[in-house]
Amino acid sequence: MRFRSNWSSYQSLRERMLIAAGSHGVAGVHEVDSELGRKEFDAAEQTLDQAREAFHLEQSNNLQEISRSIQRFLTGAFAVLWLKIAVLVLLIWIDWKRRHALKQLEETSGDLKASEERFRRTYEAAGVGMGIFTIDGTVLSVNEKAAQILGYEKEELIGTKVSRIMAPEHVEDHLQKLATTPMTEEGGYRAERRVLRKDGREVWVRNTVTLLREEGLEPYYFATSEEITEQHKANERLAYLANYDPVTNLANRRYFEEQLTSALTNRRRGECVALLYLEIDGFDFLKGTFGRSVADELLGAVGKCLYGFRKDGEVIGRVDDHAFALMMVAASYDEATMQRARELQDAIRNVNYDESNTAPLSASVGIAFSDEAISTLTGVNGDKESITESLLKFARAAMLEARSRGGDSICVADPHLRDRAAQRHQIESALLRGIRENEFRVVFQPQFHISDGRLVRFEALCRWNSGELGMVPPDRFIPIAEQTGLIAEIGRRVLISALQEAKSWLQNGRRIGLAVNISPMQFMRPDFPQSVAEALAEAGFAPELLELEITEGIFIRDLNLAIARIRELQRLGLSIALDDFGTGYSSLSYLQRMPIDAVKLDRSFVSDLSIDSATVSMVQSVLAMARALKLRVVTEGVETTEQLSILRELGCDEAQGYLLGRPESAEMALQRVLNSPSETTKPEAQLQRTF
Repeated sequence: MRFRSNWSSYQSLRERMLIAAGSHGVAGVHEVDSELGRKEFDAAEQTLDQAREAFHLEQSNNLQEISRSIQRFLTGAFAVLWLKIAVLVLLIWIDWKRRHALKQLEETSGDLKASEERFRRTYEAAGVGMGIFTIDGTVLSVNEKAAQILGYEKEELIGTKVSRIMAPEHVEDHLQKLATTPMTEEGGYRAERRVLRKDGREVWVRNTVTLLREEGLEPYYFATSEEITEQHKANERLAYLANYDPVTNLANRRYFEEQLTSALTNRRRGECVALLYLEIDGFDFLKGTFGRSVADELLGAVGKCLYGFRKDGEVIGRVDDHAFALMMVAASYDEATMQRARELQDAIRNVNYDESNTAPLSASVGIAFSDEAISTLTGVNGDKESITESLLKFARAAMLEARSRGGDSICVADPHLRDRAAQRHQIESALLRGIRENEFRVVFQPQFHISDGRLVRFEALCRWNSGELGMVPPDRFIPIAEQTGLIAEIGRRVLISALQEAKSWLQNGRRIGLAVNISPMQFMRPDFPQSVAEALAEAGFAPELLELEITEGIFIRDLNLAIARIRELQRLGLSIALDDFGTGYSSLSYLQRMPIDAVKLDRSFVSDLSIDSATVSMVQSVLAMARALKLRVVTEGVETTEQLSILRELGCDEAQGYLLGRPESAEMALQRVLNSPSETTKPEAQLQRTF
């Protein structure tokens, strides 16, 4: 501003100078110049110099300020630059993370889709039925297996109610489970139910149902279903077999005892439980003759008969191999119970188990009453289980008593049966031990030719010296052995032992025969002829010297089979004798058809020979018939010389009895053989020496 002021003054003077020069010439200019402008010019110049200095100073200051500003700016710029670089790096990292996350998301999405596909395939290909349904039981989805179990197409099931395919007896439980499961902690349940297929067939399934909850969605049920029809049938069969006998379809012993115990426990005051114990007569013989399959067929027919026979309130069960029991409420020793037992026997007689066999069945029935059993065996205050067992034993003892009377009879238990039943049980147990310990031995009773007194054979007889009971008479243990089936093993051992002992007779040059009793059960076994042949071969005994004694019981069940078995044995070279002839109800009718070699008259005929003329006539008739059939006749039980004399006069062939020789040991029998007349001795000498 000073410079402008000074410069303006200087310019003004210059203007004046220029004006003066114009008007005064050069002299006037010099005059003006010398007078005017110098001061102003200097002032302006000074001002300019000052200004220049001030400018340079200002410029220097400004440059410094600018430098500082630039420095500050550059410092901030670098900071911003680093910030931007950091932001850029951050953005690049974030972008990388985003891309990585997107890649992972895509991979996860792919895995999820693959997982969903695998689940879908697994869901469809699962070996168990799977389904989803709503809280109210509406089907949302099912897999192929579930549709297959139910016999529907999948589309047919979607939208339907689960209860529509469920058996009526399970619908209520199903609806209750649907309603209560959401309120339980378990959140699910398992159930086995019967469902109805589209084709009407019923199947059993095991369902496992789980309640699933997802946020924002309605809860729903996921269920798996496994068909268990065969398993359920097997379980039902097992449950059935736990209580029922598979052969007869009657209650088995365990279940029958439970029912009997319940009846004894819950009977009203004054009531009595009657127990009818029934056993099929001759069953062991039939089983040994025809085998287990035929025996089971018979038992099945009996079971069917008894099932139809029972009345309301009665319980019938199979309590032993061929024993059955009927329980009923009755008064002690009343006629109604006896009538029921007779009806039971009639029902058994009408059982048709084999069209080719017309022989009727028979049964021995024992009756026991709970009052008698309680007071006799256990005491009034005995526990219920012991009363049950006592009543069964009591009834069985009565049945055995009925069977000992010849079968097809009825016996009511009385207090004395207790001791007899205990004795029988003791013998049964001892028989098993006797077989195991080989307590049975063979004795030999001689048989002689009556006309000349010649020793012709020995009959092998079984004796039992029990380590527990001592000597047990044959008439006590043989019937029990027959009834229990043990007679077959005992008879087998007797045959082998007798042949082994008789071999010594041949070795000493004596052709003395051997007779062995054979039980019906043993005789009718399919392998019996083979076992006889093996025993003969092992002993080295001549088959023609062996005679097997059988009874009429062999022919009763199946005459044709018995005849075929006899002929098979005779082809081995041995002979067959009919034992106890005359005691059966059909001896004469069977005799013509039996391919036998001899008959043995029962001792009951011989005992009356000297006092009863009718007996003599009967023996004469038998001898005449035997001669006509070319049969040899052996008479048992000869105990007096008078009896022997009459038999000789009647023309009987052979005899045995205490008069001629008692049963003796193998050593004594061998000595008798050695002392017997040889075949070259004259008949008169033989007769005199023997009798």
